[in-house]
Amino acid sequence: MTTGILVLNVGSSSLKFAAFERQPGAPEPVLSGGFDETSDEGVVLRDGRGHDLPPLALPDRPDRHALVLALAERAREELAGPLAVGHRVVHGGGRFAAPVALDERTEAALRGFAALAPLHQEANLDPVAWLRERFPDLPQLAVFDDAFHAGMPEVARRLPLPGDVAKGLRRHGFHGLSYASIARQMARLSSARRVVAAHLAGGASLCAMLVGKSVDTTMGLTPLDGMMMGTRSGAVDPGALLYLMKRDGLGPVEMEELLYRRSGLKGVSGVSADLRDLFASEETEAARAIDLYCHLLVRHVGAMAASLGGLDALVFTGGAGQGQPEIRARVCDRLGWLGLALDGDANARSATLISAPDSRIEAWVLPAEEEAEIARAVEDYLKGNER
Repeated sequence: MTTGILVLNVGSSSLKFAAFERQPGAPEPVLSGGFDETSDEGVVLRDGRGHDLPPLALPDRPDRHALVLALAERAREELAGPLAVGHRVVHGGGRFAAPVALDERTEAALRGFAALAPLHQEANLDPVAWLRERFPDLPQLAVFDDAFHAGMPEVARRLPLPGDVAKGLRRHGFHGLSYASIARQMARLSSARRVVAAHLAGGASLCAMLVGKSVDTTMGLTPLDGMMMGTRSGAVDPGALLYLMKRDGLGPVEMEELLYRRSGLKGVSGVSADLRDLFASEETEAARAIDLYCHLLVRHVGAMAASLGGLDALVFTGGAGQGQPEIRARVCDRLGWLGLALDGDANARSATLISAPDSRIEAWVLPAEEEAEIARAVEDYLKGNER
């Protein structure tokens, strides 16, 4: 019987991880941390209470392969027993929703959806192969980031294309692990039924939740749709894209590079994909990129509220959602017509509840507990197979 769960949450340029001890109820964290290839901070390693630990024995600038193997070794030491590994996988391709064991055949099938998530899918799955080679008997599971939206109403899943063209294609939505954690937290904190959650990080999306269930979201078939992001464009007039293809002779490879890696905050500002850098910059285009980001964010909040038929609570999550009081202030100020009033002091210190006492709509700042959600999914899978 496995005694612990190692969670790997791999992004396009980062890796978040956590190790959990299996306990009655919910898995308990014993180790957590992360590594961002765009930062000079190196690998962050903490114990289950958030205290810093001595670093792993790694080169100064470790590659992901070395880091993943070192994490597996460290987790085995900390948990003193057999492990199972849970991997965040962005796209289930419409074929997978529930957690699934990652044998070579399943891994290959999931890699077949890489064109639908080019920044993420291969990066999510590479550690599976590395760990299988080093630890061939290690159970590994995929937990899917689009699964939370699988129950959206059919009308919210359809693409407005001819039936023969759209066959097999639908809106998926992503950041589902983040939204599942928000739904779980809000069930404890609030009686709000109609909740819009905004996951703001390198990727960004919004989700309309009715009593904790997804009914609409801004991302679609791919993680490119919807809200403007760090390097991704979000939704762009398809006619503009057709025009660019004709005017500049852009093919699929060039369009993918433009829309996934050269657009968004980075493309508009010409400075950075990171809001922290843009707020620190004196460049005019940096300020314009922030203005556009906030304008589009307000627009998407309105669209999600319309899908819910009203709004009881707005939740900010993700690195920028939790860490950028100015973004929250700008957005909430423009939503005053809905009856949302911000507590400026609470917002400035990024308190959990940031709406004023007389606000008709609650505003919250909550962590995206994706690793804990993956651990719960793996635990449920393991329990089902141990009966």
